[in-house]
Amino acid sequence: MRTRRILFGTLFLLAVSACNDDKPKAQTQGPASAEPIPTDVVYNSFFDDKNAAEKAEVVTADGGVVATTVAAPSDVKLESAGADPKSPLVYAFAAKARTVSAVLKISQSSPNGNADQTFKFSFVATPKPKLSATPGAATIDLKIAKVDVQLPPNAPPQAAGQKDQLEKALVGVTGHFDVTAHGDISDPVFEAESAGPAAGQMTQIIQQSLELLVVPTPNEPVGVGAKWSKHESKNLADEGTSVSGNITMTLLARDAQTATIKVDAQNSGTMAVNDPRAPKGLTVQRNATSSYTVVVRLDGVSQKVDGESKNDITQKMAGQPDQAMTVKITQNIESK
Repeated sequence: MRTRRILFGTLFLLAVSACNDDKPKAQTQGPASAEPIPTDVVYNSFFDDKNAAEKAEVVTADGGVVATTVAAPSDVKLESAGADPKSPLVYAFAAKARTVSAVLKISQSSPNGNADQTFKFSFVATPKPKLSATPGAATIDLKIAKVDVQLPPNAPPQAAGQKDQLEKALVGVTGHFDVTAHGDISDPVFEAESAGPAAGQMTQIIQQSLELLVVPTPNEPVGVGAKWSKHESKNLADEGTSVSGNITMTLLARDAQTATIKVDAQNSGTMAVNDPRAPKGLTVQRNATSSYTVVVRLDGVSQKVDGESKNDITQKMAGQPDQAMTVKITQNIESK
């Protein structure tokens, strides 16, 4: 299994017109002066999770055992067990389809100007327990139901037509990700090739919302006020990338069906940009902080997510002054 990208080292810089699917042109000579960061570069880094097994009971807030399973253990570190009463915080996924509605608002500011864009989309998420794999694990199938790309005021005239085509092409696109009983998820995968290059870029944006549909939980029983954390660092030579991150989760409330968890994260990474639109030798450094409140369903995807991430990004290239920009991403997600 792999850790979630939005908290552990994802960088995507959003194009002002996200539905532009023109093919990139290779650069034939180095720039004479500083160039802006390509705004649709996508940087994905992952970490491998351990996949052992341990015995865990799914227990309601009043102490009643509703299921017993052998779950892949979480590798989070329990900082504080919280107040009594304490009980295990373990997912028991039910095969119930839920419609997830999400709103992502992205604000970008840099010396080259500011840009704001909003994405609204909905999809159906259906957990399917893996009976033949590690007990407690599940695959969550996804199907995009609707996409609404709200263009910025300065979008070119042809963007409206491209936007309509993109929105129609995405309806019905399917995907999936795997999840353990302790909320560790794999890389979400969408089958978007037939919908065109721009659809692939859009599914990468949609994936930002998938990272908080489940939240990592500890192995030990916990009560309200409990805190647990996770640290990851990795060098990926093939991507010219080094990434490190810390995520802290705090249990704010708990009942028999849900848990309200505060998710705070800090992460940083440096990448060598290999995009043909970028000047040679370009590197991008990112420092990010995020804070979300997540109402977790223990039998399915999260009921509600609210919060924001802030990404401070610096473009570096030998012989040129550094260029800085800030990207803020606000997320509001609900599922029924």
